Amino acid sequence: MNRRRLEAEAIRDSLLAVAGRLDRTPGGPSVRDFNTSRRTVYLTTIRSDRSGFGPLFDAAGSTALVDRRTISTVAPQALFLMNNPFILEQTKALAKRLADGDKDDRARIRRAYLLLYGRPPIDEEVKIGLDFLGRGGGNQKAWKEYCQVLLCANEFVYVD
Repeated sequence: MNRRRLEAEAIRDSLLAVAGRLDRTPGGPSVRDFNTSRRTVYLTTIRSDRSGFGPLFDAAGSTALVDRRTISTVAPQALFLMNNPFILEQTKALAKRLADGDKDDRARIRRAYLLLYGRPPIDEEVKIGLDFLGRGGGNQKAWKEYCQVLLCANEFVYVD
């Protein structure tokens, strides 16, 4: 199978899910607030707004009928994942979720990989994680930064 990037809706829902914040309640009215924990399918589409998350990650256009979405890979996507307040909030929540579980860094790294990538880390990935956390003092700030690195990795937004 060819590698493919997740659709915009799946990326946002995945961010909320790994952070432990995804509201899976079905039905109800749409919402305009991008920062909501509701599934992305319930976000209101504003046709004139082509500047947000959806258009950046090639969400379905609301102004025309198309049989296939465009798929782009551009620098603003990476910048969004590194700097947007919504993303940073999910990163913080993920770090807290990991901290509330295991106290051992190896176990936390393993849990992070299972949550984000659906697989256990290889030994080299654990070593890299421990080195990264060691340089940051292993505190909550270091964990937040480590989680952000993991969320920004291609493996999170691509399916192989």
